[in-house]
This record gives sequence, structure tokens and C-alpha cells, in this order.
Amino acid sequence: MTTPNHEQCPLCGSGVHVVTDTATGYQQGMTYTILECEGCRSSFASPLEVSDEIYARIYANVANVPGYNRYDRYAREVLARRRPLDYLMAQEESYWAVASHLRQRRGGGERLSVLEVGCGMGYFTHALAQDGFTVTGVDISSEAVSWAREQYGPYYACTTLGELRARGERYDAIIMNQLIEHLPDVHGFLAEAVSLLAPGGELLVTTPNKSAYPDAAWETDHPPVHLWWFGEEALTYLAERHGCTVSFIDFSPFNAAYLRPKLPPVPPADKRPVFDARGELLSSQPLPPISPLRSLLERSGIMDFLRAVRSGFVTDNRWEGPRGPICAAVLRREE
Repeated sequence: MTTPNHEQCPLCGSGVHVVTDTATGYQQGMTYTILECEGCRSSFASPLEVSDEIYARIYANVANVPGYNRYDRYAREVLARRRPLDYLMAQEESYWAVASHLRQRRGGGERLSVLEVGCGMGYFTHALAQDGFTVTGVDISSEAVSWAREQYGPYYACTTLGELRARGERYDAIIMNQLIEHLPDVHGFLAEAVSLLAPGGELLVTTPNKSAYPDAAWETDHPPVHLWWFGEEALTYLAERHGCTVSFIDFSPFNAAYLRPKLPPVPPADKRPVFDARGELLSSQPLPPISPLRSLLERSGIMDFLRAVRSGFVTDNRWEGPRGPICAAVLRREE
């Protein structure tokens, strides 16, 4: 694989330096260079190119792909939950951050129109709709949108941000949940998203948090699935570049309630690829089925209580305080 010579950061134009030129790719035989910006402190993969083929392979095997298998479970579990948004909030920091923020705004009396960009399998859009939000999920994959409609209802559209802007659509909240790190053209995408905000609207961006791993080289998914690794400095720069103020969601309540182990980072060259050179899974990892007892405890709310009790007894090797492995930024366009 050829590697273009990056002498400047594609985001801010500052100088860059090579962190490693032997980062393992998502597919066997792929090797990437990881560079770090000396200005905004973002890290990015070179070449900075997306692979539609790899995404097609991931979703064709979604129940067995490490990391993505949990999305397959969420997509099924939300249909069995009386309060699917509460279920998702207990599973991952990013869902907790977005849902908590939106509920807080709604609690202040605001009637919110919400857009989830890159909704994928559609379960988070569904959970927000079931919680009473007026929400639309959009994705450029017609297959994903068709599947979501069949499972959850008419909350989805196969369209682009440019097409929404041309129609004059505006939203009070736009969600980019674990999306920005996948984008080759970050500035172009953010500019379109910001243009869709209604007066007082907010862009909610979640992404793996580089600031949480100050000494790591690339503690995020293999390229080209993840092309970027952002921290607070990079997100602050992006907000200012696009005429927005920025604030960061405090994860202290989540970290206090849910035990999340703090594992040491893995060097990029030591990570195993997910697919072999032919595009076959190197290791199939289906999640074990949820036992009937655990399912009962989850649906009754008892599991949340048990998690809180366990969390109170564990003090070592866990995420604590406002920062965690996920960063959640709230961008508001300056009026």
C-alpha cells in the first residue's frame, strides 16, 4: 500500500510527525502510517482513504465481527425493551452522553427536532423515538435504511446532508455518534452539518478520546475503519473553524454508576487484523446469548442496581471523573 507524504495536518495545516509507519490495518496485508499533528494534536492514518469494501464485509458478518457484534445485539435487544433508550444508555458512554443531554434540554421545556447522521442499523434512532423525541435517522446506505424501516418503522431516510440542506431542513439537535473518526473529509462534512442547525441548535459529536490516552500511539479501531483519533484540542479547533462554541459533556455520573475497566493501550503494530487478505474473518466472535435470568434482571431494572453496587466496591483500574475513553462535544453555532 502506498503512503502519501503528509507534511501538514489536513485539519489545521500545522506540521506533523510520524508516530509509527507499521500500524496494522483492518485487513491482513494492509499497513498504515500514523501521524500526529503538532498543532491541533489530532492523529490520522495515511493514506487517508475510506474502504467501502471493508464496511460491506463488516456488515455482512456483523454478528461475528469483534466490536461490531455488540451493535447487532443492540439492534435486537431494543425491540424487547420497554424503555430502549435507558437500555442503550447503560451499555455505552456515547449513548448515555447524547441521551442525557437531549433529555436535559427537553426537561427545560424545549420541543426538539433531532437528526441522527449515519444511523446505520437504526436502533438508536428507534430508542429516541420511543422516548418521545421527534427524530429522523439518515444514512447513505439504502440497505441499512431499508433494514431499519422494516425493524423499527418510518423514521429513516436514505439521503445526504447536502440534499437535506437543499430542501431547507433545519434541526434543533444533530447527532454524529461515533462517526467523525470515519470521515476522510472532516471539514466538508462538518460544514454541511452546521448549516442544518436551527437557531440555537446543537451538533452532538462523540468519538474515541485521544486525550484519555496521552502516551498511546493509536488506541482506536484499525485504519481504514477509523481514519482519525481526536481529543479535546482537535474538537475545539474544529468547532472554532466552523464558527461554533464548544463544551464537553462530563462523564462523572456515568463513570460513578457504571464500572468501566481502564485497560492499557495496545501498540498499533501488535494489533491483529480482523479480516484476512481474502476478506474472510480471521476470528469469528459471536456474543453469547443473554441468559433468561439476566434478561429478566435487565428488564426489571434490578441489573442497574446490581451494577451500581458493584461499581461502588471497585476503585482500581477504572475510569473515573469527567473524562473517559469516549469524548462527547456539544457544538453551538455562534449567532
